[in-house]
Amino acid sequence: MQAGGVAAAAVTATGVLPSAASAAPAAPARATTLTPTGLQAVHLRSPLGIDATNPTLSWRFAAGPRNAAQTAYQVRAASTDARLHRPDLWDSGKVAGGAVSAAYAGRGLGSRQRVAWQVRVWDERGRASAWSEPAHFETGLLAASDWTAQWIGHPAWSDAKPTPATVTFTARTARYVRLNVTRLGLPIKEGWPYKVSRLQLAEVQVQDGASGTDVALHAPVTASESYTVGGQWEPKAITDGSLTSDAAPFGYTSMQYEHQDLTTPIWVQIDLGEERRFDRVLLYPRTDVMTDDGKTANFPEDFTVQTSSDGKTFDIAATVKGQQAPPPLHAQPEALPVFKKEFGVGKRVRSARLYATALGVLDVTVNGRPVSDAVLEPPYTAYKQRIVYSTYDVTRLLRKGGNTIQAEVGNGMANVPATPGRYQKLSRSDGKPAFLGQLEITYTDGSREVVASDASWKTALGATTFSGWYGGEDFDARRVPSDWTAAVRRDAPTARLTARMAPPIERAGTFHAKKITQPKDGVHVVDLGTNFAGWAELRVSGPAGTKVTMRPGELLNADGTVSQGTTGSPIWDSYTLSGKGTETWHPRFCYHGFRYVQLEGLPSAPDERTVTGIALRAANDTAGSFTNSNGLLNDIHRIIDRAVQSNMYSVLTDCPHREKLGWLEQANLVFPAVARNYDVTAYYGELVRDIAAAQTSDGLVPDIAPEYTVFSGGFRDDPNWGNVIVFAPWQMYRAYGDEATLRAYYPNMVRYVDYLSSKAKGNLLDYGLGDWITFDNSTPLGVTATFGYHRAVTALASIAKVIGKDDDAAKYTKLAGDIGDAFNGKYATGDTYGSGSQACDALALDMGIVPAASKDKVLAHLVQSITAKGYHLTVGEIALPSVFRVLSAAGRDDVIHAVATQTGNPSYGYQVVHGATSLTENWDGPTSGNSQNHFMLGAIDEWFHAGLAGLSQTDDSIGYASLLVRPAVVGDVTRAAATYETPRGHAAASWRRTGKTLRLDATVPPNTTARVEFPLFGGKTRPAAPKDAEWVGIENDRAVFQVGSGDWTFEGAIK
Repeated sequence: MQAGGVAAAAVTATGVLPSAASAAPAAPARATTLTPTGLQAVHLRSPLGIDATNPTLSWRFAAGPRNAAQTAYQVRAASTDARLHRPDLWDSGKVAGGAVSAAYAGRGLGSRQRVAWQVRVWDERGRASAWSEPAHFETGLLAASDWTAQWIGHPAWSDAKPTPATVTFTARTARYVRLNVTRLGLPIKEGWPYKVSRLQLAEVQVQDGASGTDVALHAPVTASESYTVGGQWEPKAITDGSLTSDAAPFGYTSMQYEHQDLTTPIWVQIDLGEERRFDRVLLYPRTDVMTDDGKTANFPEDFTVQTSSDGKTFDIAATVKGQQAPPPLHAQPEALPVFKKEFGVGKRVRSARLYATALGVLDVTVNGRPVSDAVLEPPYTAYKQRIVYSTYDVTRLLRKGGNTIQAEVGNGMANVPATPGRYQKLSRSDGKPAFLGQLEITYTDGSREVVASDASWKTALGATTFSGWYGGEDFDARRVPSDWTAAVRRDAPTARLTARMAPPIERAGTFHAKKITQPKDGVHVVDLGTNFAGWAELRVSGPAGTKVTMRPGELLNADGTVSQGTTGSPIWDSYTLSGKGTETWHPRFCYHGFRYVQLEGLPSAPDERTVTGIALRAANDTAGSFTNSNGLLNDIHRIIDRAVQSNMYSVLTDCPHREKLGWLEQANLVFPAVARNYDVTAYYGELVRDIAAAQTSDGLVPDIAPEYTVFSGGFRDDPNWGNVIVFAPWQMYRAYGDEATLRAYYPNMVRYVDYLSSKAKGNLLDYGLGDWITFDNSTPLGVTATFGYHRAVTALASIAKVIGKDDDAAKYTKLAGDIGDAFNGKYATGDTYGSGSQACDALALDMGIVPAASKDKVLAHLVQSITAKGYHLTVGEIALPSVFRVLSAAGRDDVIHAVATQTGNPSYGYQVVHGATSLTENWDGPTSGNSQNHFMLGAIDEWFHAGLAGLSQTDDSIGYASLLVRPAVVGDVTRAAATYETPRGHAAASWRRTGKTLRLDATVPPNTTARVEFPLFGGKTRPAAPKDAEWVGIENDRAVFQVGSGDWTFEGAIK
């Protein structure tokens, strides 16, 4: 793990290229034992193709002696390793302070710049370390002019032209044109599980057939009703000249209806500005979605076209009944496109870089070999705003003589057309599959050659005959691309090309068959033993043309077949055999969440090698661990971790099957559990980038990002989802010291808080989804909504103070106080809050606004409520983290332990004893019909690390500069241990209870201090401690010590 951002420090020389004398000062006679290691640029190891020109460079330390601290550092950077001793790019000089990161501040970096760098540090005694081993980073293509490659596609996948429905009538002269609709078109699913009807149009043209001129272009539009989403859906968008809804602004949409027939007509009216002559109206449908059976949705069926000269009296120009909607714009050809280019290499290669991306999902090879371990590239983003390219080192893949680069592109989330008979959460399209690639070869003689995608490349339809992000993938191994034709140039997307700045998705493990059953003739079910996200890989042999179908699922039906009731249905992958020996295949353009695989069509009975599960996830480094003596708690930790891994893809999804969307409350509320186990410094940086991109012009941060579909009500606007734009950067700062993200997105935070304030009445909010999936529905919406509002404002006040905006800090501190006062005035009842639910008490306490005279009473009421339920919680995901925080802060870890060890419903243990191998969506997940792979209830994992094992940081610490070792020795637990790779190095805490003796061990990394709190259980005897552990005293029934870096052991008697 590494620090994000740059800590303030006294700089003695910055951005100055040193003389030979200053380049390598003589080291003191005795070197320090501090060893900088784990060097990273932009929080990644040796990244290629970054687009940061002043990247953050960071380091941490190998284990060192006690009380070791960095007092200064020096970074130097050069164009080659050999030049580091006289750096030609940057020498920071000796910089005083304990910062473990620095922003590159040397010579300006251009495109394709490879940089070698290293660091040395000085310890608390002024002794310098040796220079670290060199680390490297390389910039990508920083300017648009660096790209000579062109976007290319296959002719069969070229973008079709939108088709309107044309209504003609006798020519007339009028100023106003009104469409009056009495029956809506075919409904679609906007969310889950219901279909809704709307009137939706991408464009309306008014023409004079003689000239074909659209006299309505840019004319003002009014409507009897409108579901307006600024910049996306609004009446004026139907005269903006854009004939599709593939890109914002999309067009006009009405409110939603449960039925197609309207009791009150919907009208849309265009003001031509003056009387104009026309004889037809052209209606362009919404194009980015389709109905489940592949038809155009929400196009009006019954309507009249009316005209008026004064806007008051209208005449009917045409009456239309049963209008057939135009055909869908986005239909899929018979197979995915493949692109290839053959080229020669006649000289020795020094290096070769492939810069590549796609509109869709890319699988690219050089001479038949994958260009990297990354899969499901590029990361899925808001494709109309940003498309990510990756840089691959393909030096070793090239050979002298003939070479071939080949790329296949699947639909992915960029193109989700209607797939009749196959599951999809939504329909959308940002365009058909397209490829952009630029191979740059540098030879040892210094010359350079570029192989860039253009119309000289060949293309064919490949062997992947279906690709659906939700519904699965089909592959026919008999198909060998042969009808190669010239690729067609595609218009470049309007989106910005940006470099990938977070770890890619890679393979993360395999699962093998635990059990194989045959519930029906010709049907076999493979149990892989664990619910995970990734691929099912098939190994099979048989006659050519044999089609094997794999149906993934999380649960089984009563008859032993696979159930897809929790994942969306039907989903399947199919493979048609070539008949050439043993064949191995897995999907490449989608993924699934599953435990079981149902096999149909096998030519022979399966064995344990027939199906292998391949787990995929973003390749974030493992950062922490937890274990304890209670097997149930270990199992709870395990299923939470599996759910986190299963949803850690390009975005942090809610589930890896039914939705695959970036629901933001999880990235917000469960950050501590995610970050305790994985280094998400760079990963969360990209998440925040996507969240900011989804923010609307009025400041709203929608509940999902990227916003691939627009929901309504609380499913689009809830403060506990949207406030992630404030709280994720704040948590990144606390965990990693990342001040840069605070500064970069501060304007977005202010806009969001201003948006919430505009919706508040008397400093209170009263809308949203409430305490989602709660067992107790009595908690008022206002309690959860105002909690989210207060949380955002409180964090924003702290952020403003950190970045030096003192006036803002005072403003938001006052606003937070006003919100707290209003909350108390509305919901406080003396010894409880709101309805008296567990959620009401926990949220109020967590806000820190309960008056001192009432705090103990409210806490007691919360505890009594929990104990009265047999130590079961009735809260949902919003209040859940608050419950654990307030109980642990009050020293009631015994209550948390009792809650954690229950096995009745609702509880974590209930999931474990009923066979869950991944955390489920609902408390009673294994026996309910919802997702079996959600991490939103995973908040207790933070308590496992910080509470039970006792490893965290002090309240005033940033980036784990000051650890807190404070174990909760509770219940039947006799030992617990946690580790964490802090931005400064390896930290650990563990304890063991043997009889009446407690031993506590702590590992503190160099350049770090720790407060150690040893529990006394009412005793007064000071535990045995190392002589250089500073004694602080007894506080809150704990013996407190202050220590520096190193390994420390404390031991004492307990009751």
